[in-house]
Amino acid sequence: MKLLDEEDKEKCINWALDQLGRGLKVADLYINVLAPSLNAIVCQEKNESMCIWKEHVKTSIVRSIIENAYPFVLKQRDTNKHAKNKDMEVLVICPPEETHEIGARMVADFFTMAGFKTIFIGSSTPSASILSAIETTKPRYVAISVSNPYHLFKTRQIIAEIKKAAPAGVEIIIGGSALKDRQDALEKLGADKYLASVDEISKLGGN
Repeated sequence: MKLLDEEDKEKCINWALDQLGRGLKVADLYINVLAPSLNAIVCQEKNESMCIWKEHVKTSIVRSIIENAYPFVLKQRDTNKHAKNKDMEVLVICPPEETHEIGARMVADFFTMAGFKTIFIGSSTPSASILSAIETTKPRYVAISVSNPYHLFKTRQIIAEIKKAAPAGVEIIIGGSALKDRQDALEKLGADKYLASVDEISKLGGN
């Protein structure tokens, strides 16, 4: 968090890779270091415009760490036994108009480490493009990560559209910080599964 506050991209990435090289699990890096660091970002500037671009700089650094961690994601995937999942495809998306994609990006890696073939679609993707991706890839699961509670209506809307247009057998998974402590999320949004942890992702598909 100190390095992130200093906006030192090089030192942040080197520190993270060093920890992974020493045996830190990717999930622990994401959940116990990166996510809390992002959530703890507080702008000390009086100028709102400066706050926004500084937040974007820090978010960009975290995104770079995640991208650099990908070889460790593949290593952990290959170390674990996930034979039942190797032919299952997961499409990881954000709700339309959702601009925060870091959580979804982390979730994509969690699915990869669980042995799934994972396709990650970034934020701000229109509904029509999401439906096109589902029609083309025909995934076993569509995982929707919701970060902003203001996008729950859009989430319910895209779920309804997916269910109407998707090929038979596609299941919709929801998760994300916007759904924390919302016990009725599954029923209200109309999804098939609600997953709240890495362990639940690992158990999906028979593991």
